[in-house]
Amino acid sequence: MQGWHTTFLGMRELPRDISDFEMKAFFTFDGAEREAINARRGDAHKLGLALHIGFLRMSGRLLYAFRVVPVALWRHLSEELGIATPEVASLRTLYGREKTLFDHQQLACTVLGFRWMSEHQRRSLVRELRDEVARCADRDQLLVRARQWLYKNKLVIVHERAIRSLIANALTQLEAETGAAIAAGVDPAVLDRWRASVAELRPDGQTQQSWLWASPAKHSTRQISEVLERIDLLYALDVHKHLTDIPDLILRRYGRAQHHPAKRNLAADHGSSDGHNAAHHQVNWVLAAVERRAKMAVERGFWSAACGKIVCQVWRKS
Repeated sequence: MQGWHTTFLGMRELPRDISDFEMKAFFTFDGAEREAINARRGDAHKLGLALHIGFLRMSGRLLYAFRVVPVALWRHLSEELGIATPEVASLRTLYGREKTLFDHQQLACTVLGFRWMSEHQRRSLVRELRDEVARCADRDQLLVRARQWLYKNKLVIVHERAIRSLIANALTQLEAETGAAIAAGVDPAVLDRWRASVAELRPDGQTQQSWLWASPAKHSTRQISEVLERIDLLYALDVHKHLTDIPDLILRRYGRAQHHPAKRNLAADHGSSDGHNAAHHQVNWVLAAVERRAKMAVERGFWSAACGKIVCQVWRKS
């Protein structure tokens, strides 16, 4: 599949503007396709089926909406099939009967070899996404990858909500595997120690976990000192000595999730209902805190600012 084609995958209706190149790429028909089109009775039926075949080839989806049919495309189809150009209104009249619309959609699938995704193929897609989420954290990019996979396997692209649900399943699967890796790779006594530490209350009444979540408001000496204190705590817990094989991408994802209240509450709910799951989630948050502090230091030059301000403060006191 060409890269430029990706932008059309998953479209629900015809684009308002379509170039000559795109019309030739999607709405030019070979022998078998032309034979199926010419077998229809009446010019409106021929044009309608041609439109469905071209749209399925372009988007990977079935065409339901006919609010916009570009004049240039309508003219191109007439020239391609060698028939007079009827009014677009005749197309809407033609598909006033649902059976005609259904027949043309199914014929388009048959001609191009597309079919609906089976349960077995759905599981295959989830496995594909599971491998992809370990490399890519962008859900929109994962949505694109899923559409590409469906199109490549000649499966009708389903609604966006359904694909996002599959992406969520893949993320859940990855999280479960990560939790299992934590349980297998870290001594239970260490996990218990981490869990107890993040649940401890600080002098201001907040838990260590909430304190680790907090982002520095600005690069003040006080904020720098708090960041250093957080990092000291994590080093004291020996977090840096464990789970070095977990990809940075997973840690960054958990780091970003710290800013999402719903996910924080989800972690808390797991912690209150099941001790084993609580250990997994709390370890994930600690790992995320380590990652977020380290990335902030590297990407924003935090340590340069910290060293500069601390040196200035020492110099003034001396």
